[in-house]
Amino acid sequence: MRHIDPGTLTDFVRAIFVAADVKAAIAQRVAESLVESNLQGHDSHGVVRVNLYLDQIKEGRIHPNAEPEPVTESPSVIVMDARRGFGQWSAYVTINKVIAKAHAHGVAAGGITNSGHVGRLGEWVSMAAQAGCVGLAFCNGGGSRGIVAPFGGSQRLLGTNPLAAGIPREGCPPIVIDFATSVIAEGKVKIAFNKGADLPPGSLLDKDGQPSVKPGDLYEGGVLLPAAGHKGFGLGLLCDLLAGVLTGSGAPQLEPGLMSNGVLFIALKAEAFRALAAFFGEAEDYVSAVKSIRPAPGHDEVMVPDEPEQRTAAERRAQGIPIDDVTWAHLTQAAAALGVSEPVQ
Repeated sequence: MRHIDPGTLTDFVRAIFVAADVKAAIAQRVAESLVESNLQGHDSHGVVRVNLYLDQIKEGRIHPNAEPEPVTESPSVIVMDARRGFGQWSAYVTINKVIAKAHAHGVAAGGITNSGHVGRLGEWVSMAAQAGCVGLAFCNGGGSRGIVAPFGGSQRLLGTNPLAAGIPREGCPPIVIDFATSVIAEGKVKIAFNKGADLPPGSLLDKDGQPSVKPGDLYEGGVLLPAAGHKGFGLGLLCDLLAGVLTGSGAPQLEPGLMSNGVLFIALKAEAFRALAAFFGEAEDYVSAVKSIRPAPGHDEVMVPDEPEQRTAAERRAQGIPIDDVTWAHLTQAAAALGVSEPVQ
């Protein structure tokens, strides 16, 4: 394990992608997005993804310099074809368009089809919240068969299908709710695999449909389970219908297909609903009430969503981002193959 300065890590990842013939602006956006995930403690969506993205470029599954194009557009709705481009770029372009439409019309929505992995969904609703909008996001894996079983099943079908919401606040970071609808995100399985750690019980079935805690079993034909049983399955199904079917990106099929993220963004301009002072004031009163609740045994305090991430980010900015040895070896090997020097620490 080593600790890397966030700026150094961003520059390193950007240099790797530029050396792989990715446009500088796109490489910078992807690098910033990955490192921000690490900063907030979501290592599953961080630089562990670099080698996967490089492999997808080589295989033609990511067209690294593709620019998203509108499929359909009205004053308050837009659907973008990402043209197999980087998901972090298509999401960045699309959420900015949705925010602008929401500011003009009060409510707006945007879909993305044919996209690479869009990264941490909370990043995009946080952008909406920082712009004074309530941001909502739903994501699926397009028409490809996923790695999550429907409730009561033992075979793969759904993706991990995350959903997210961002709520603006005055003078402090937004509340960001962001979670996979499976018990655990696939990226967290990968991190556990790299560390040689077990998964929480109830996360996984092996290829024979038997409960397992070994992350390697997922990559040998196993299946993840939905979070909270039928409730997580219902939310995952919702993501497939909204992010997949409604946008035209597709819902998972039994036959193998090319994975692409389908996304639905919704932005609600807070000021269109009520005076901002009233909204912010009442929201802060409620947050204060939540945090005043007596902690349960094993907890020091009650925290609102994204508060742990903000604390982790502050700690990692000061102490550096921890990178496990396997992930670092993969990064430096990829860099060397592209003629990029390892950063000096």
